[in-house]
Amino acid sequence: MAWLLPGLIAGPAQAAIVQSQAIQCAFSNGAGRQWQEVTPLTSTTTVGAVLFQRPVALVTNYRYGSSSGNVAHELVSAGHWTAGTPLPGGIAPTNVSGIGFKIVASSSDGVVRELSQTPRPVALEKDLVRFDSSAGQNQRSQMVTNYVQSLILTVPPNQLPGGELRVERVDGSSALMLYAVDLVRGVASLGAEVTIPNDNIPVGICRTPYALLGPAIINIGGGGITIPNTCVVESYKTIPVKLGRFSLTDFPKVGSTSASVPFRIELSQCALNAKPQITFTDKAAGHGDPSVLSLSASPDAAKGFGIVMTNELNGQRVRYDGTLYDMQRVGDSAVIPLRAGYIRTGSDAEVKVGDADGAAEFTFTFP
Repeated sequence: MAWLLPGLIAGPAQAAIVQSQAIQCAFSNGAGRQWQEVTPLTSTTTVGAVLFQRPVALVTNYRYGSSSGNVAHELVSAGHWTAGTPLPGGIAPTNVSGIGFKIVASSSDGVVRELSQTPRPVALEKDLVRFDSSAGQNQRSQMVTNYVQSLILTVPPNQLPGGELRVERVDGSSALMLYAVDLVRGVASLGAEVTIPNDNIPVGICRTPYALLGPAIINIGGGGITIPNTCVVESYKTIPVKLGRFSLTDFPKVGSTSASVPFRIELSQCALNAKPQITFTDKAAGHGDPSVLSLSASPDAAKGFGIVMTNELNGQRVRYDGTLYDMQRVGDSAVIPLRAGYIRTGSDAEVKVGDADGAAEFTFTFP
């Protein structure tokens, strides 16, 4: 016997997309990345070169207001530089004379838009304001506007100030004004100027300004940076030094050395304030004394010998343990004069004639 039981048949929940308005806008900017070098600052860096650059994501947080019926709204991100200090090319002066600051927006339509001194802010990004009714109208949302900050050389390198080039703020009387504004869909076009309405209906509707001055302009990406003064470094450059041929009799005891051969390591096109330093590393890394360069291993290699280099700027042996050595500035160049020769390190029972090659890697730093 079949029994029919009364019951309810549940169908899928019917959700609807509700047109709304953006209210209670607030900004956050925790997504700034590290500055990345684009063009090294040397004596030949051209005016207008981008020295450093970083992307910054400025987040607009907001809530959904009540339904706007069949009228669609957009949350528009806009910005410009205010009147004040002239900013040719949208480049603002910084606390370092000769290094300028520029900001552009990477809009979602694929166009990069420069922020300049326009009478009204320019629309940089926009999102439809609407929510899923099944999630509730009070849920929060956000819109991200992607910016790129650049530090630009505005004078010849030899006109930059002496000392550390630490960019920490934007100078001048022009402010960077950013906005989050709710508008009826289609009122704003990306790249066009926007009029900020004066009304406040509904209460809390987004008409939010974000004024940035001085250090705050730099800090929306996470702070400033020190621009290193550098020289031109030729990557993978090899400096061959021929030390000559010698017999065992030329090394009568442990510590005996051969006649040394002079050579030098040189950098060119150094910036005015560049103070390069150099470190050396033993490629074979087989010797216990950090001031003796090991011989390269091979079946025909000599044994009981090493290579020593002398820094002629201080008369001391070069060490291969990360010790920093200052280079000498000569005009637009930087040099370190060196001498290299063989040294006996083994006892009579340990020495063997053969090939005596060694290699050291050198690394430059620009404090």
